[in-house]
Amino acid sequence: MRDTMIIQRFTLLFMLAFACLSHSMVQAGLYSGVNLNANQLGRGFDSQLSALRNHCVMGEIVTWNNTEADISYAGLKSHERYLEETYGRVKGGVNLVLFAGSVSASLSTRVTENSRTSASSIKLLYHATDRSIENRKLSPYGAAVLTQDEIAIDELCGSEFIHHLKLGLEISVTTKLHFRSIEDYQRWVTKVKVRFLFYSKTKTKTKEWLELTENAVYSIEINAKGGMTDRLQAILDENTIFCVTSNIDACIDTTSRLFEYLFSEMGYIVDIRDAPKQVISFSTTPYLISGHLELALPPNAEVNQYRFQDERIRTRLYANQQMKEALYAFAQVEADEAIRVELLARVSLIEENIELLDQAAALCRTSTDWLICERAVDEALYGQTKIEY
Repeated sequence: MRDTMIIQRFTLLFMLAFACLSHSMVQAGLYSGVNLNANQLGRGFDSQLSALRNHCVMGEIVTWNNTEADISYAGLKSHERYLEETYGRVKGGVNLVLFAGSVSASLSTRVTENSRTSASSIKLLYHATDRSIENRKLSPYGAAVLTQDEIAIDELCGSEFIHHLKLGLEISVTTKLHFRSIEDYQRWVTKVKVRFLFYSKTKTKTKEWLELTENAVYSIEINAKGGMTDRLQAILDENTIFCVTSNIDACIDTTSRLFEYLFSEMGYIVDIRDAPKQVISFSTTPYLISGHLELALPPNAEVNQYRFQDERIRTRLYANQQMKEALYAFAQVEADEAIRVELLARVSLIEENIELLDQAAALCRTSTDWLICERAVDEALYGQTKIEY
């Protein structure tokens, strides 16, 4: 009886494969290597829920060197666009928070603009090695899973598997202007058309610029995926990274030291030569395309429910992360100790809000029952403390 059901399912999937081959190929995804290590080739992935599953296929690991470096500039970019470019492209979008938790919101808010912050970011990417899994077959675990029903197979193996990894190092240098109000930010973007925030001392600050940024805080931040070195950390620890705009020279000195180290022939490139490489990105292949029809199942009809929960968490996460970043920046330049303590207290409350949301996302990431996910999100949103920005 079970063999007959499997044959019927294979026939249906086989027909769908030929009728919609190009559509199926689109479903293969490219994702950022968040929460992934180099031993994950063959691991299952649920492309609809954006969640990692178990190793249900195995094969020969092929490794080849493909050394290249890239530098890019990101300015005037919203976190939505940044996330789309950074965290994955699959049909219908990726459930970013369910996939990467608060990491997705944290990284995106650090290098992008919002309604109170202007940002400029330079990203360095060092791509060193590629790995893929070839000559694939079911793993012992994958073969054992076939004795279970379709729901269990989908829950344990997902709809795709990790086929290819890119290993390397990634680092972003971001400068920001944090404004105290939306109105201050709007005046800035209306008056200043070229908003490149890597300044030099030779560039004269006009009276208008100083007036527009009078209450703003300038900050410098490094975000590294395996790319932090001792010398780079020392530059951040030993130099000023938060400045009021009326006294910005110390921050300009810091950016100069950062770029001198990053682009010197005896600087960053030397330090990372033997550093352990991390997963920068990974790509997946549907079981249907790979020929593992035993694991290829119909789409999850409840995927839109998960996407809705992802959006609910994401909205609050972004708001919390943006407030946390700005309030922390204001605290770093505040001369009044009482005000500074109060600002940091608000940062602590925001971190508690983020933790609640992250816990809900983690539960949703591992549950195939969307009602359980919905209840967790409801509780996390209900437990949010309102913070004055």
